[in-house]
Amino acid sequence: MTSRFTAKRVLLTGGASGIGRACAERFAAEGARIAIGDVDLAGAQAVAATLDGAAFAYDARDPAAAARLAADAVDALGGIDVLLNVAGIMAWGRFEETTPETWQRTLDINLSGPFYLIQAAIPHLKESKGNVVSVASAGGLHPVYGTAAYGVSKAGIIAVTQAASLEYARFGVRINAVAPGGVDTPMHEKSAAGGGVDPAIFAEAAGRNMPKLTDRQACTPEEIAAAIAYLASDEARFVTGTTLVIDGGQITG
Repeated sequence: MTSRFTAKRVLLTGGASGIGRACAERFAAEGARIAIGDVDLAGAQAVAATLDGAAFAYDARDPAAAARLAADAVDALGGIDVLLNVAGIMAWGRFEETTPETWQRTLDINLSGPFYLIQAAIPHLKESKGNVVSVASAGGLHPVYGTAAYGVSKAGIIAVTQAASLEYARFGVRINAVAPGGVDTPMHEKSAAGGGVDPAIFAEAAGRNMPKLTDRQACTPEEIAAAIAYLASDEARFVTGTTLVIDGGQITG
């Protein structure tokens, strides 16, 4: 494996499991120093311990938590070169059945959390001429049946990526996103197993716009982490404001 991130200081959210954990492991394997923010502090600490990294409690619903996490990361690492907004939740429910509580919680975690964390990290990213990669979704580009709140939150991440990239390119700071389709993570497994989801909603969604590639139902977290690592590396030095779609043909099939 290459060492594109030797001595780079990487702050990421959602590192206790799934794509976040795969990112923490991938970037550490390429030489980065890692700080993880996660609502699952014990899980984040367990991952960080294997990587000689740091872990901090982070609740994306709390705007003040973003400032604390950025400050903690700077104290631990000495600065921030890469910010990875990975933490997120999946909310299923037909449009008219989506409660105000589900709507607000989904937007708070998936959209507002990354927005505030980019704000908090920008002064440090300007100093390092660093970059941000956020996890959006194919569902933010093309609707998935029964996921209105989730889709809107991820469409918002794409808009935030474009707006921030426009403002900060002149400072040498790049802002990009990835848009996965189905990924083999605990969140995906819970949905596929019908956990808390009306089976009729999931069946309708699967019939309409689940990934189209036939060799697997979902890609792996490691595949998404590899794409994120490319966008965060100097190999992508001329890439900003971009959303890289990794969906097995979901939005084009």
